[in-house]
Amino acid sequence: MDAQGVGARCVMADPTACIGCKTCMAACLAKHDVTGDVAQARLNVISTAVVSAPVACRHCTGAPCASVCPTHALYKDGDRVAVETSRCIGCRGCVMACPFGAVDVVMQTTTETLGNLVLRSVQRPIVVKCDLCADRPGGPACVEACPTKGLFVVDQQKLADKVREKRREAASTSTLGVCASVECVSA
Repeated sequence: MDAQGVGARCVMADPTACIGCKTCMAACLAKHDVTGDVAQARLNVISTAVVSAPVACRHCTGAPCASVCPTHALYKDGDRVAVETSRCIGCRGCVMACPFGAVDVVMQTTTETLGNLVLRSVQRPIVVKCDLCADRPGGPACVEACPTKGLFVVDQQKLADKVREKRREAASTSTLGVCASVECVSA
């Protein structure tokens, strides 16, 4: 696959099932609203006049976001693109490189203290993107929370196998009995 090829595993949406409720975003936010993490959803529900669907990191095989990161804050970790937030310098190269618009850089405020005395508040850039809830035993929180079951983790190998199977089925059934249901015209 090319740089934009979907990675081995990622969260995908069935736009026919999405009702635009943003429960997936709330679940993602809640999962990441812990000390040491950035309280922000890692997927965004995009709505048009016709359809709604969440967009999340596809963990691209070539990882253009990681390729352009000068500090390696984004990097390939097995079959996913991982984040080391302490390395982010906020250049936003990853945001521009992501073909799906699934990477963001936000400012996080941290407070330096000495006992009960606040010395200063510091803002620093942090890259945020889907991490497949790698540390969550039940898998991605968004998938579990979706009320219509319109989100799922795609295993690309299983998907490719299923597509091949469907194509074989379609090929074998489309050549059998075509003339029975459609008037055949010989050239």
